[in-house]
Amino acid sequence: MKNLHDLYWFFKGVKVYALVGASGTGKSFRAKVLAQKYGIELIIDDGLLIKDDKILAGHSAKREKTYMGAVRRALFDDKMHRDEVARALQNQKFKKILIIGTSEKMVEKIAARLQIPQPHKIIKIEDISTQEEIETAIRSRRVEGKHVIPVPSIEVEKNYPQIFYDRIRVLLKKKQNPLASNQSKILRNPLSVRSFQNRARLLFPKQP
Repeated sequence: MKNLHDLYWFFKGVKVYALVGASGTGKSFRAKVLAQKYGIELIIDDGLLIKDDKILAGHSAKREKTYMGAVRRALFDDKMHRDEVARALQNQKFKKILIIGTSEKMVEKIAARLQIPQPHKIIKIEDISTQEEIETAIRSRRVEGKHVIPVPSIEVEKNYPQIFYDRIRVLLKKKQNPLASNQSKILRNPLSVRSFQNRARLLFPKQP
């Protein structure tokens, strides 16, 4: 054991899992499937702490306007953001947690910053997705600009009402100008997170 934090989580019996893969390869989409397979209660994804389809704490990196801003947010570079999620973790009763990142180094850094154990099992996106599924996810990100948050759209609307407001505003504008479709796509995409839930139930039935 390296420090008191390690001892704390050791005696609580907490295990940390990690899902790694390049940006846009479908990690967030697969997170729910993986959580059901291993009985994982909490997910850390792009700056958010998620449990049972609800955002418990944090701020989404997907809302950042710049690439570096998104990276810093996902890595919990900001102390207030980091402390908020760390406190929420300590208040939760759980045995398993999944960290999503683009590399092993990234998930290890997130674990260290949130003062939880290093991942004992690291899963690569290539191990749970076919090459065709990965290529589809990459195309969806690059061509359509889609981003996935592993919670229902209503939860995104509740925590990020500006996204919902912008979506309604652009859809109304689109009715007046049917050709204005590109902007509408971008603003609607953070809400396109429903389809993976039914698929997860089919692929991995709940373990006893």
